[in-house]
Amino acid sequence: MIINPSIEFSLPVILFSIIFLSGCGTDVKPLAETTPRVKYFEVGEQATGQSRRISGKLIAADTSVLSFSVSGTIEQVLVSRGDTVLQGQVLAVLDMEPLRLAVEQARAQLNIARAKVTETKQIYDRTVTLFNKRASSQAEVDTATANHAAARGNLKAAQSDLDRKQRDLSNAELTAPFAGTIAERNIDPFQETTVGQGAFLLQSSDALEVDVRIPETMIRDIDYGQRVQVTFPTIQGTSLTGVVSEIGSRVGAGNAFPVKIQLSASQTKLLPGMTASVTFNFNEYLEGSTVYLIPLAAIAIEFSMLRQAKESSSQVPQKTAPVFVIDDNYRLQVRDVVIGDLRGNQLEVYEGLEAGEKIVSAGVTFLHENMKVELWTPEQGLTDG
Repeated sequence: MIINPSIEFSLPVILFSIIFLSGCGTDVKPLAETTPRVKYFEVGEQATGQSRRISGKLIAADTSVLSFSVSGTIEQVLVSRGDTVLQGQVLAVLDMEPLRLAVEQARAQLNIARAKVTETKQIYDRTVTLFNKRASSQAEVDTATANHAAARGNLKAAQSDLDRKQRDLSNAELTAPFAGTIAERNIDPFQETTVGQGAFLLQSSDALEVDVRIPETMIRDIDYGQRVQVTFPTIQGTSLTGVVSEIGSRVGAGNAFPVKIQLSASQTKLLPGMTASVTFNFNEYLEGSTVYLIPLAAIAIEFSMLRQAKESSSQVPQKTAPVFVIDDNYRLQVRDVVIGDLRGNQLEVYEGLEAGEKIVSAGVTFLHENMKVELWTPEQGLTDG
């Protein structure tokens, strides 16, 4: 048998290599598992109150569109836009001459009607006397009775017409029903005006309200008579107390409900249209509950609707989220906690945590349950160098 010299040479080399590699294999050690350092948060800070600040707009509590109750030609306009007026102050006057003439005509018609009543009464009395003497017929009595009744009806109508014309004359002056500010003026002298045509917009200057739009997530926490604090960005140092006076029942733009705040006091610097900031405090909402605040980054999954977590004003919201709790052996335990609302970059927790417990506060995406960790301190790096 012929042996290939190249194969004969290769076998010792292969055997030597196997022996060498086998010897080296006994010295190979597996890489040690790296224990990650994690940022942590120690549970302890309790929520002492819940507050929300919402922007609104000052409005006049009493607003009225003023108009003449009689048609005519405007003779005088005595106020301008922005003027402050008193209750009963004359704002504008119509040309009274046509109205005076109408009153005189109505008075003349009333006198005629009175005379007609007197005349028909005399005819009636005479006819009845003749009838009793059998000198007139029953038909004549009936006619006299009807004529007298018609005359009395005409007298009543003439009196009503005179009263109406006198009322029109008195309404030729448009007066302010309450003290306030002229917000709009829509008339000028020598213009014709009709009944109900808006002449002025009058806003009360003493009573002001704040109009705010409350998100649907908060509206169930709003009650009539609830006290709030109101500040004004354009007037530093001014803070007033207010109470909820109206709560709208229909949702508007942006899924918000209209709410009105009645201010407890007024200041001359405040004007309708100014921006107001209303702070709602919901201490009653947390009463009897231990509520902790934890970093939002401690939540182990993404929540896109955190601001809508609260579903009822009378019950603790039962929405849960997982966090990593660090046990005494520095291993991670996933725990579901009952969460509430956001407060800046913190989240309310109602159940699932105790004071003193440590939770991972950053980098939760890269962690898993039962993982061994070390606590990171500012003097250390997050990983070994």
